[in-house]
Amino acid sequence: MKVRYLIKYTKHSSIKFISHLDLMRTIHRVIRRSGIDVEYSKGYNPHISLSIAQPLAVGVYSEGEYLDLIMNTEIDEDEIIRVLNENSPMGVKFLEAVKLYKVEGRKIMQSMAAIDGALYTISFALKDKENTIKSMDSLIDNGNWEILKTTKNSEKVVNIRKYVKEIKYWEKDNKLVIRALVSCGSRENLSPQLLSQLIIREVEGIDSHEFIDIKREELYVLKDEKYIPLGEYFKSAYGKNQ
Repeated sequence: MKVRYLIKYTKHSSIKFISHLDLMRTIHRVIRRSGIDVEYSKGYNPHISLSIAQPLAVGVYSEGEYLDLIMNTEIDEDEIIRVLNENSPMGVKFLEAVKLYKVEGRKIMQSMAAIDGALYTISFALKDKENTIKSMDSLIDNGNWEILKTTKNSEKVVNIRKYVKEIKYWEKDNKLVIRALVSCGSRENLSPQLLSQLIIREVEGIDSHEFIDIKREELYVLKDEKYIPLGEYFKSAYGKNQ
């Protein structure tokens, strides 16, 4: 019997510079070492039936990452987390596993297809903090956040304000700290790097030569005009008590 689980994990700041591909390889090794009975793809080069909900860019770390994992047999959710953490290197910690139950008349959605938002904490070093908060206030009041967005195939100027759903900010330890819920996923997406570029350009006092600390706190689903953490959404939609 095939059983699908949604698993939440972290990527610590100590490994924020490893690539998505290297992180995938690490997770695959952890699963193989754990000995849990996972499903493999068919063909000449079988691989574990696993998908990451939303890949992290190099230099970004996270407390709220998710993956879909298919197993051949049902395993206790707490046992899954225990054996994964026993075989996990420093920098990756597994937090929670949720068994997903089929709902009559519809398939279980892939986690990557469900995502609508992501919450980030972004910290900027300051060289002069006298007018920083006042400058941020002015930026928030301005509805036009135009910036050049570059992709592999094109460059265009976009107004990213509509992709920022919630934003808070404060000054602490000579840093400007931003907490922002932004569009994320296949429908709309704003990278924290692009948001950071705009803030550096528009806000006074930021030291643009210092490293920007970017942490993803959580991934969200938009349901009935409310942003719900991805894990909570899947528990309510496909969990044991749905």
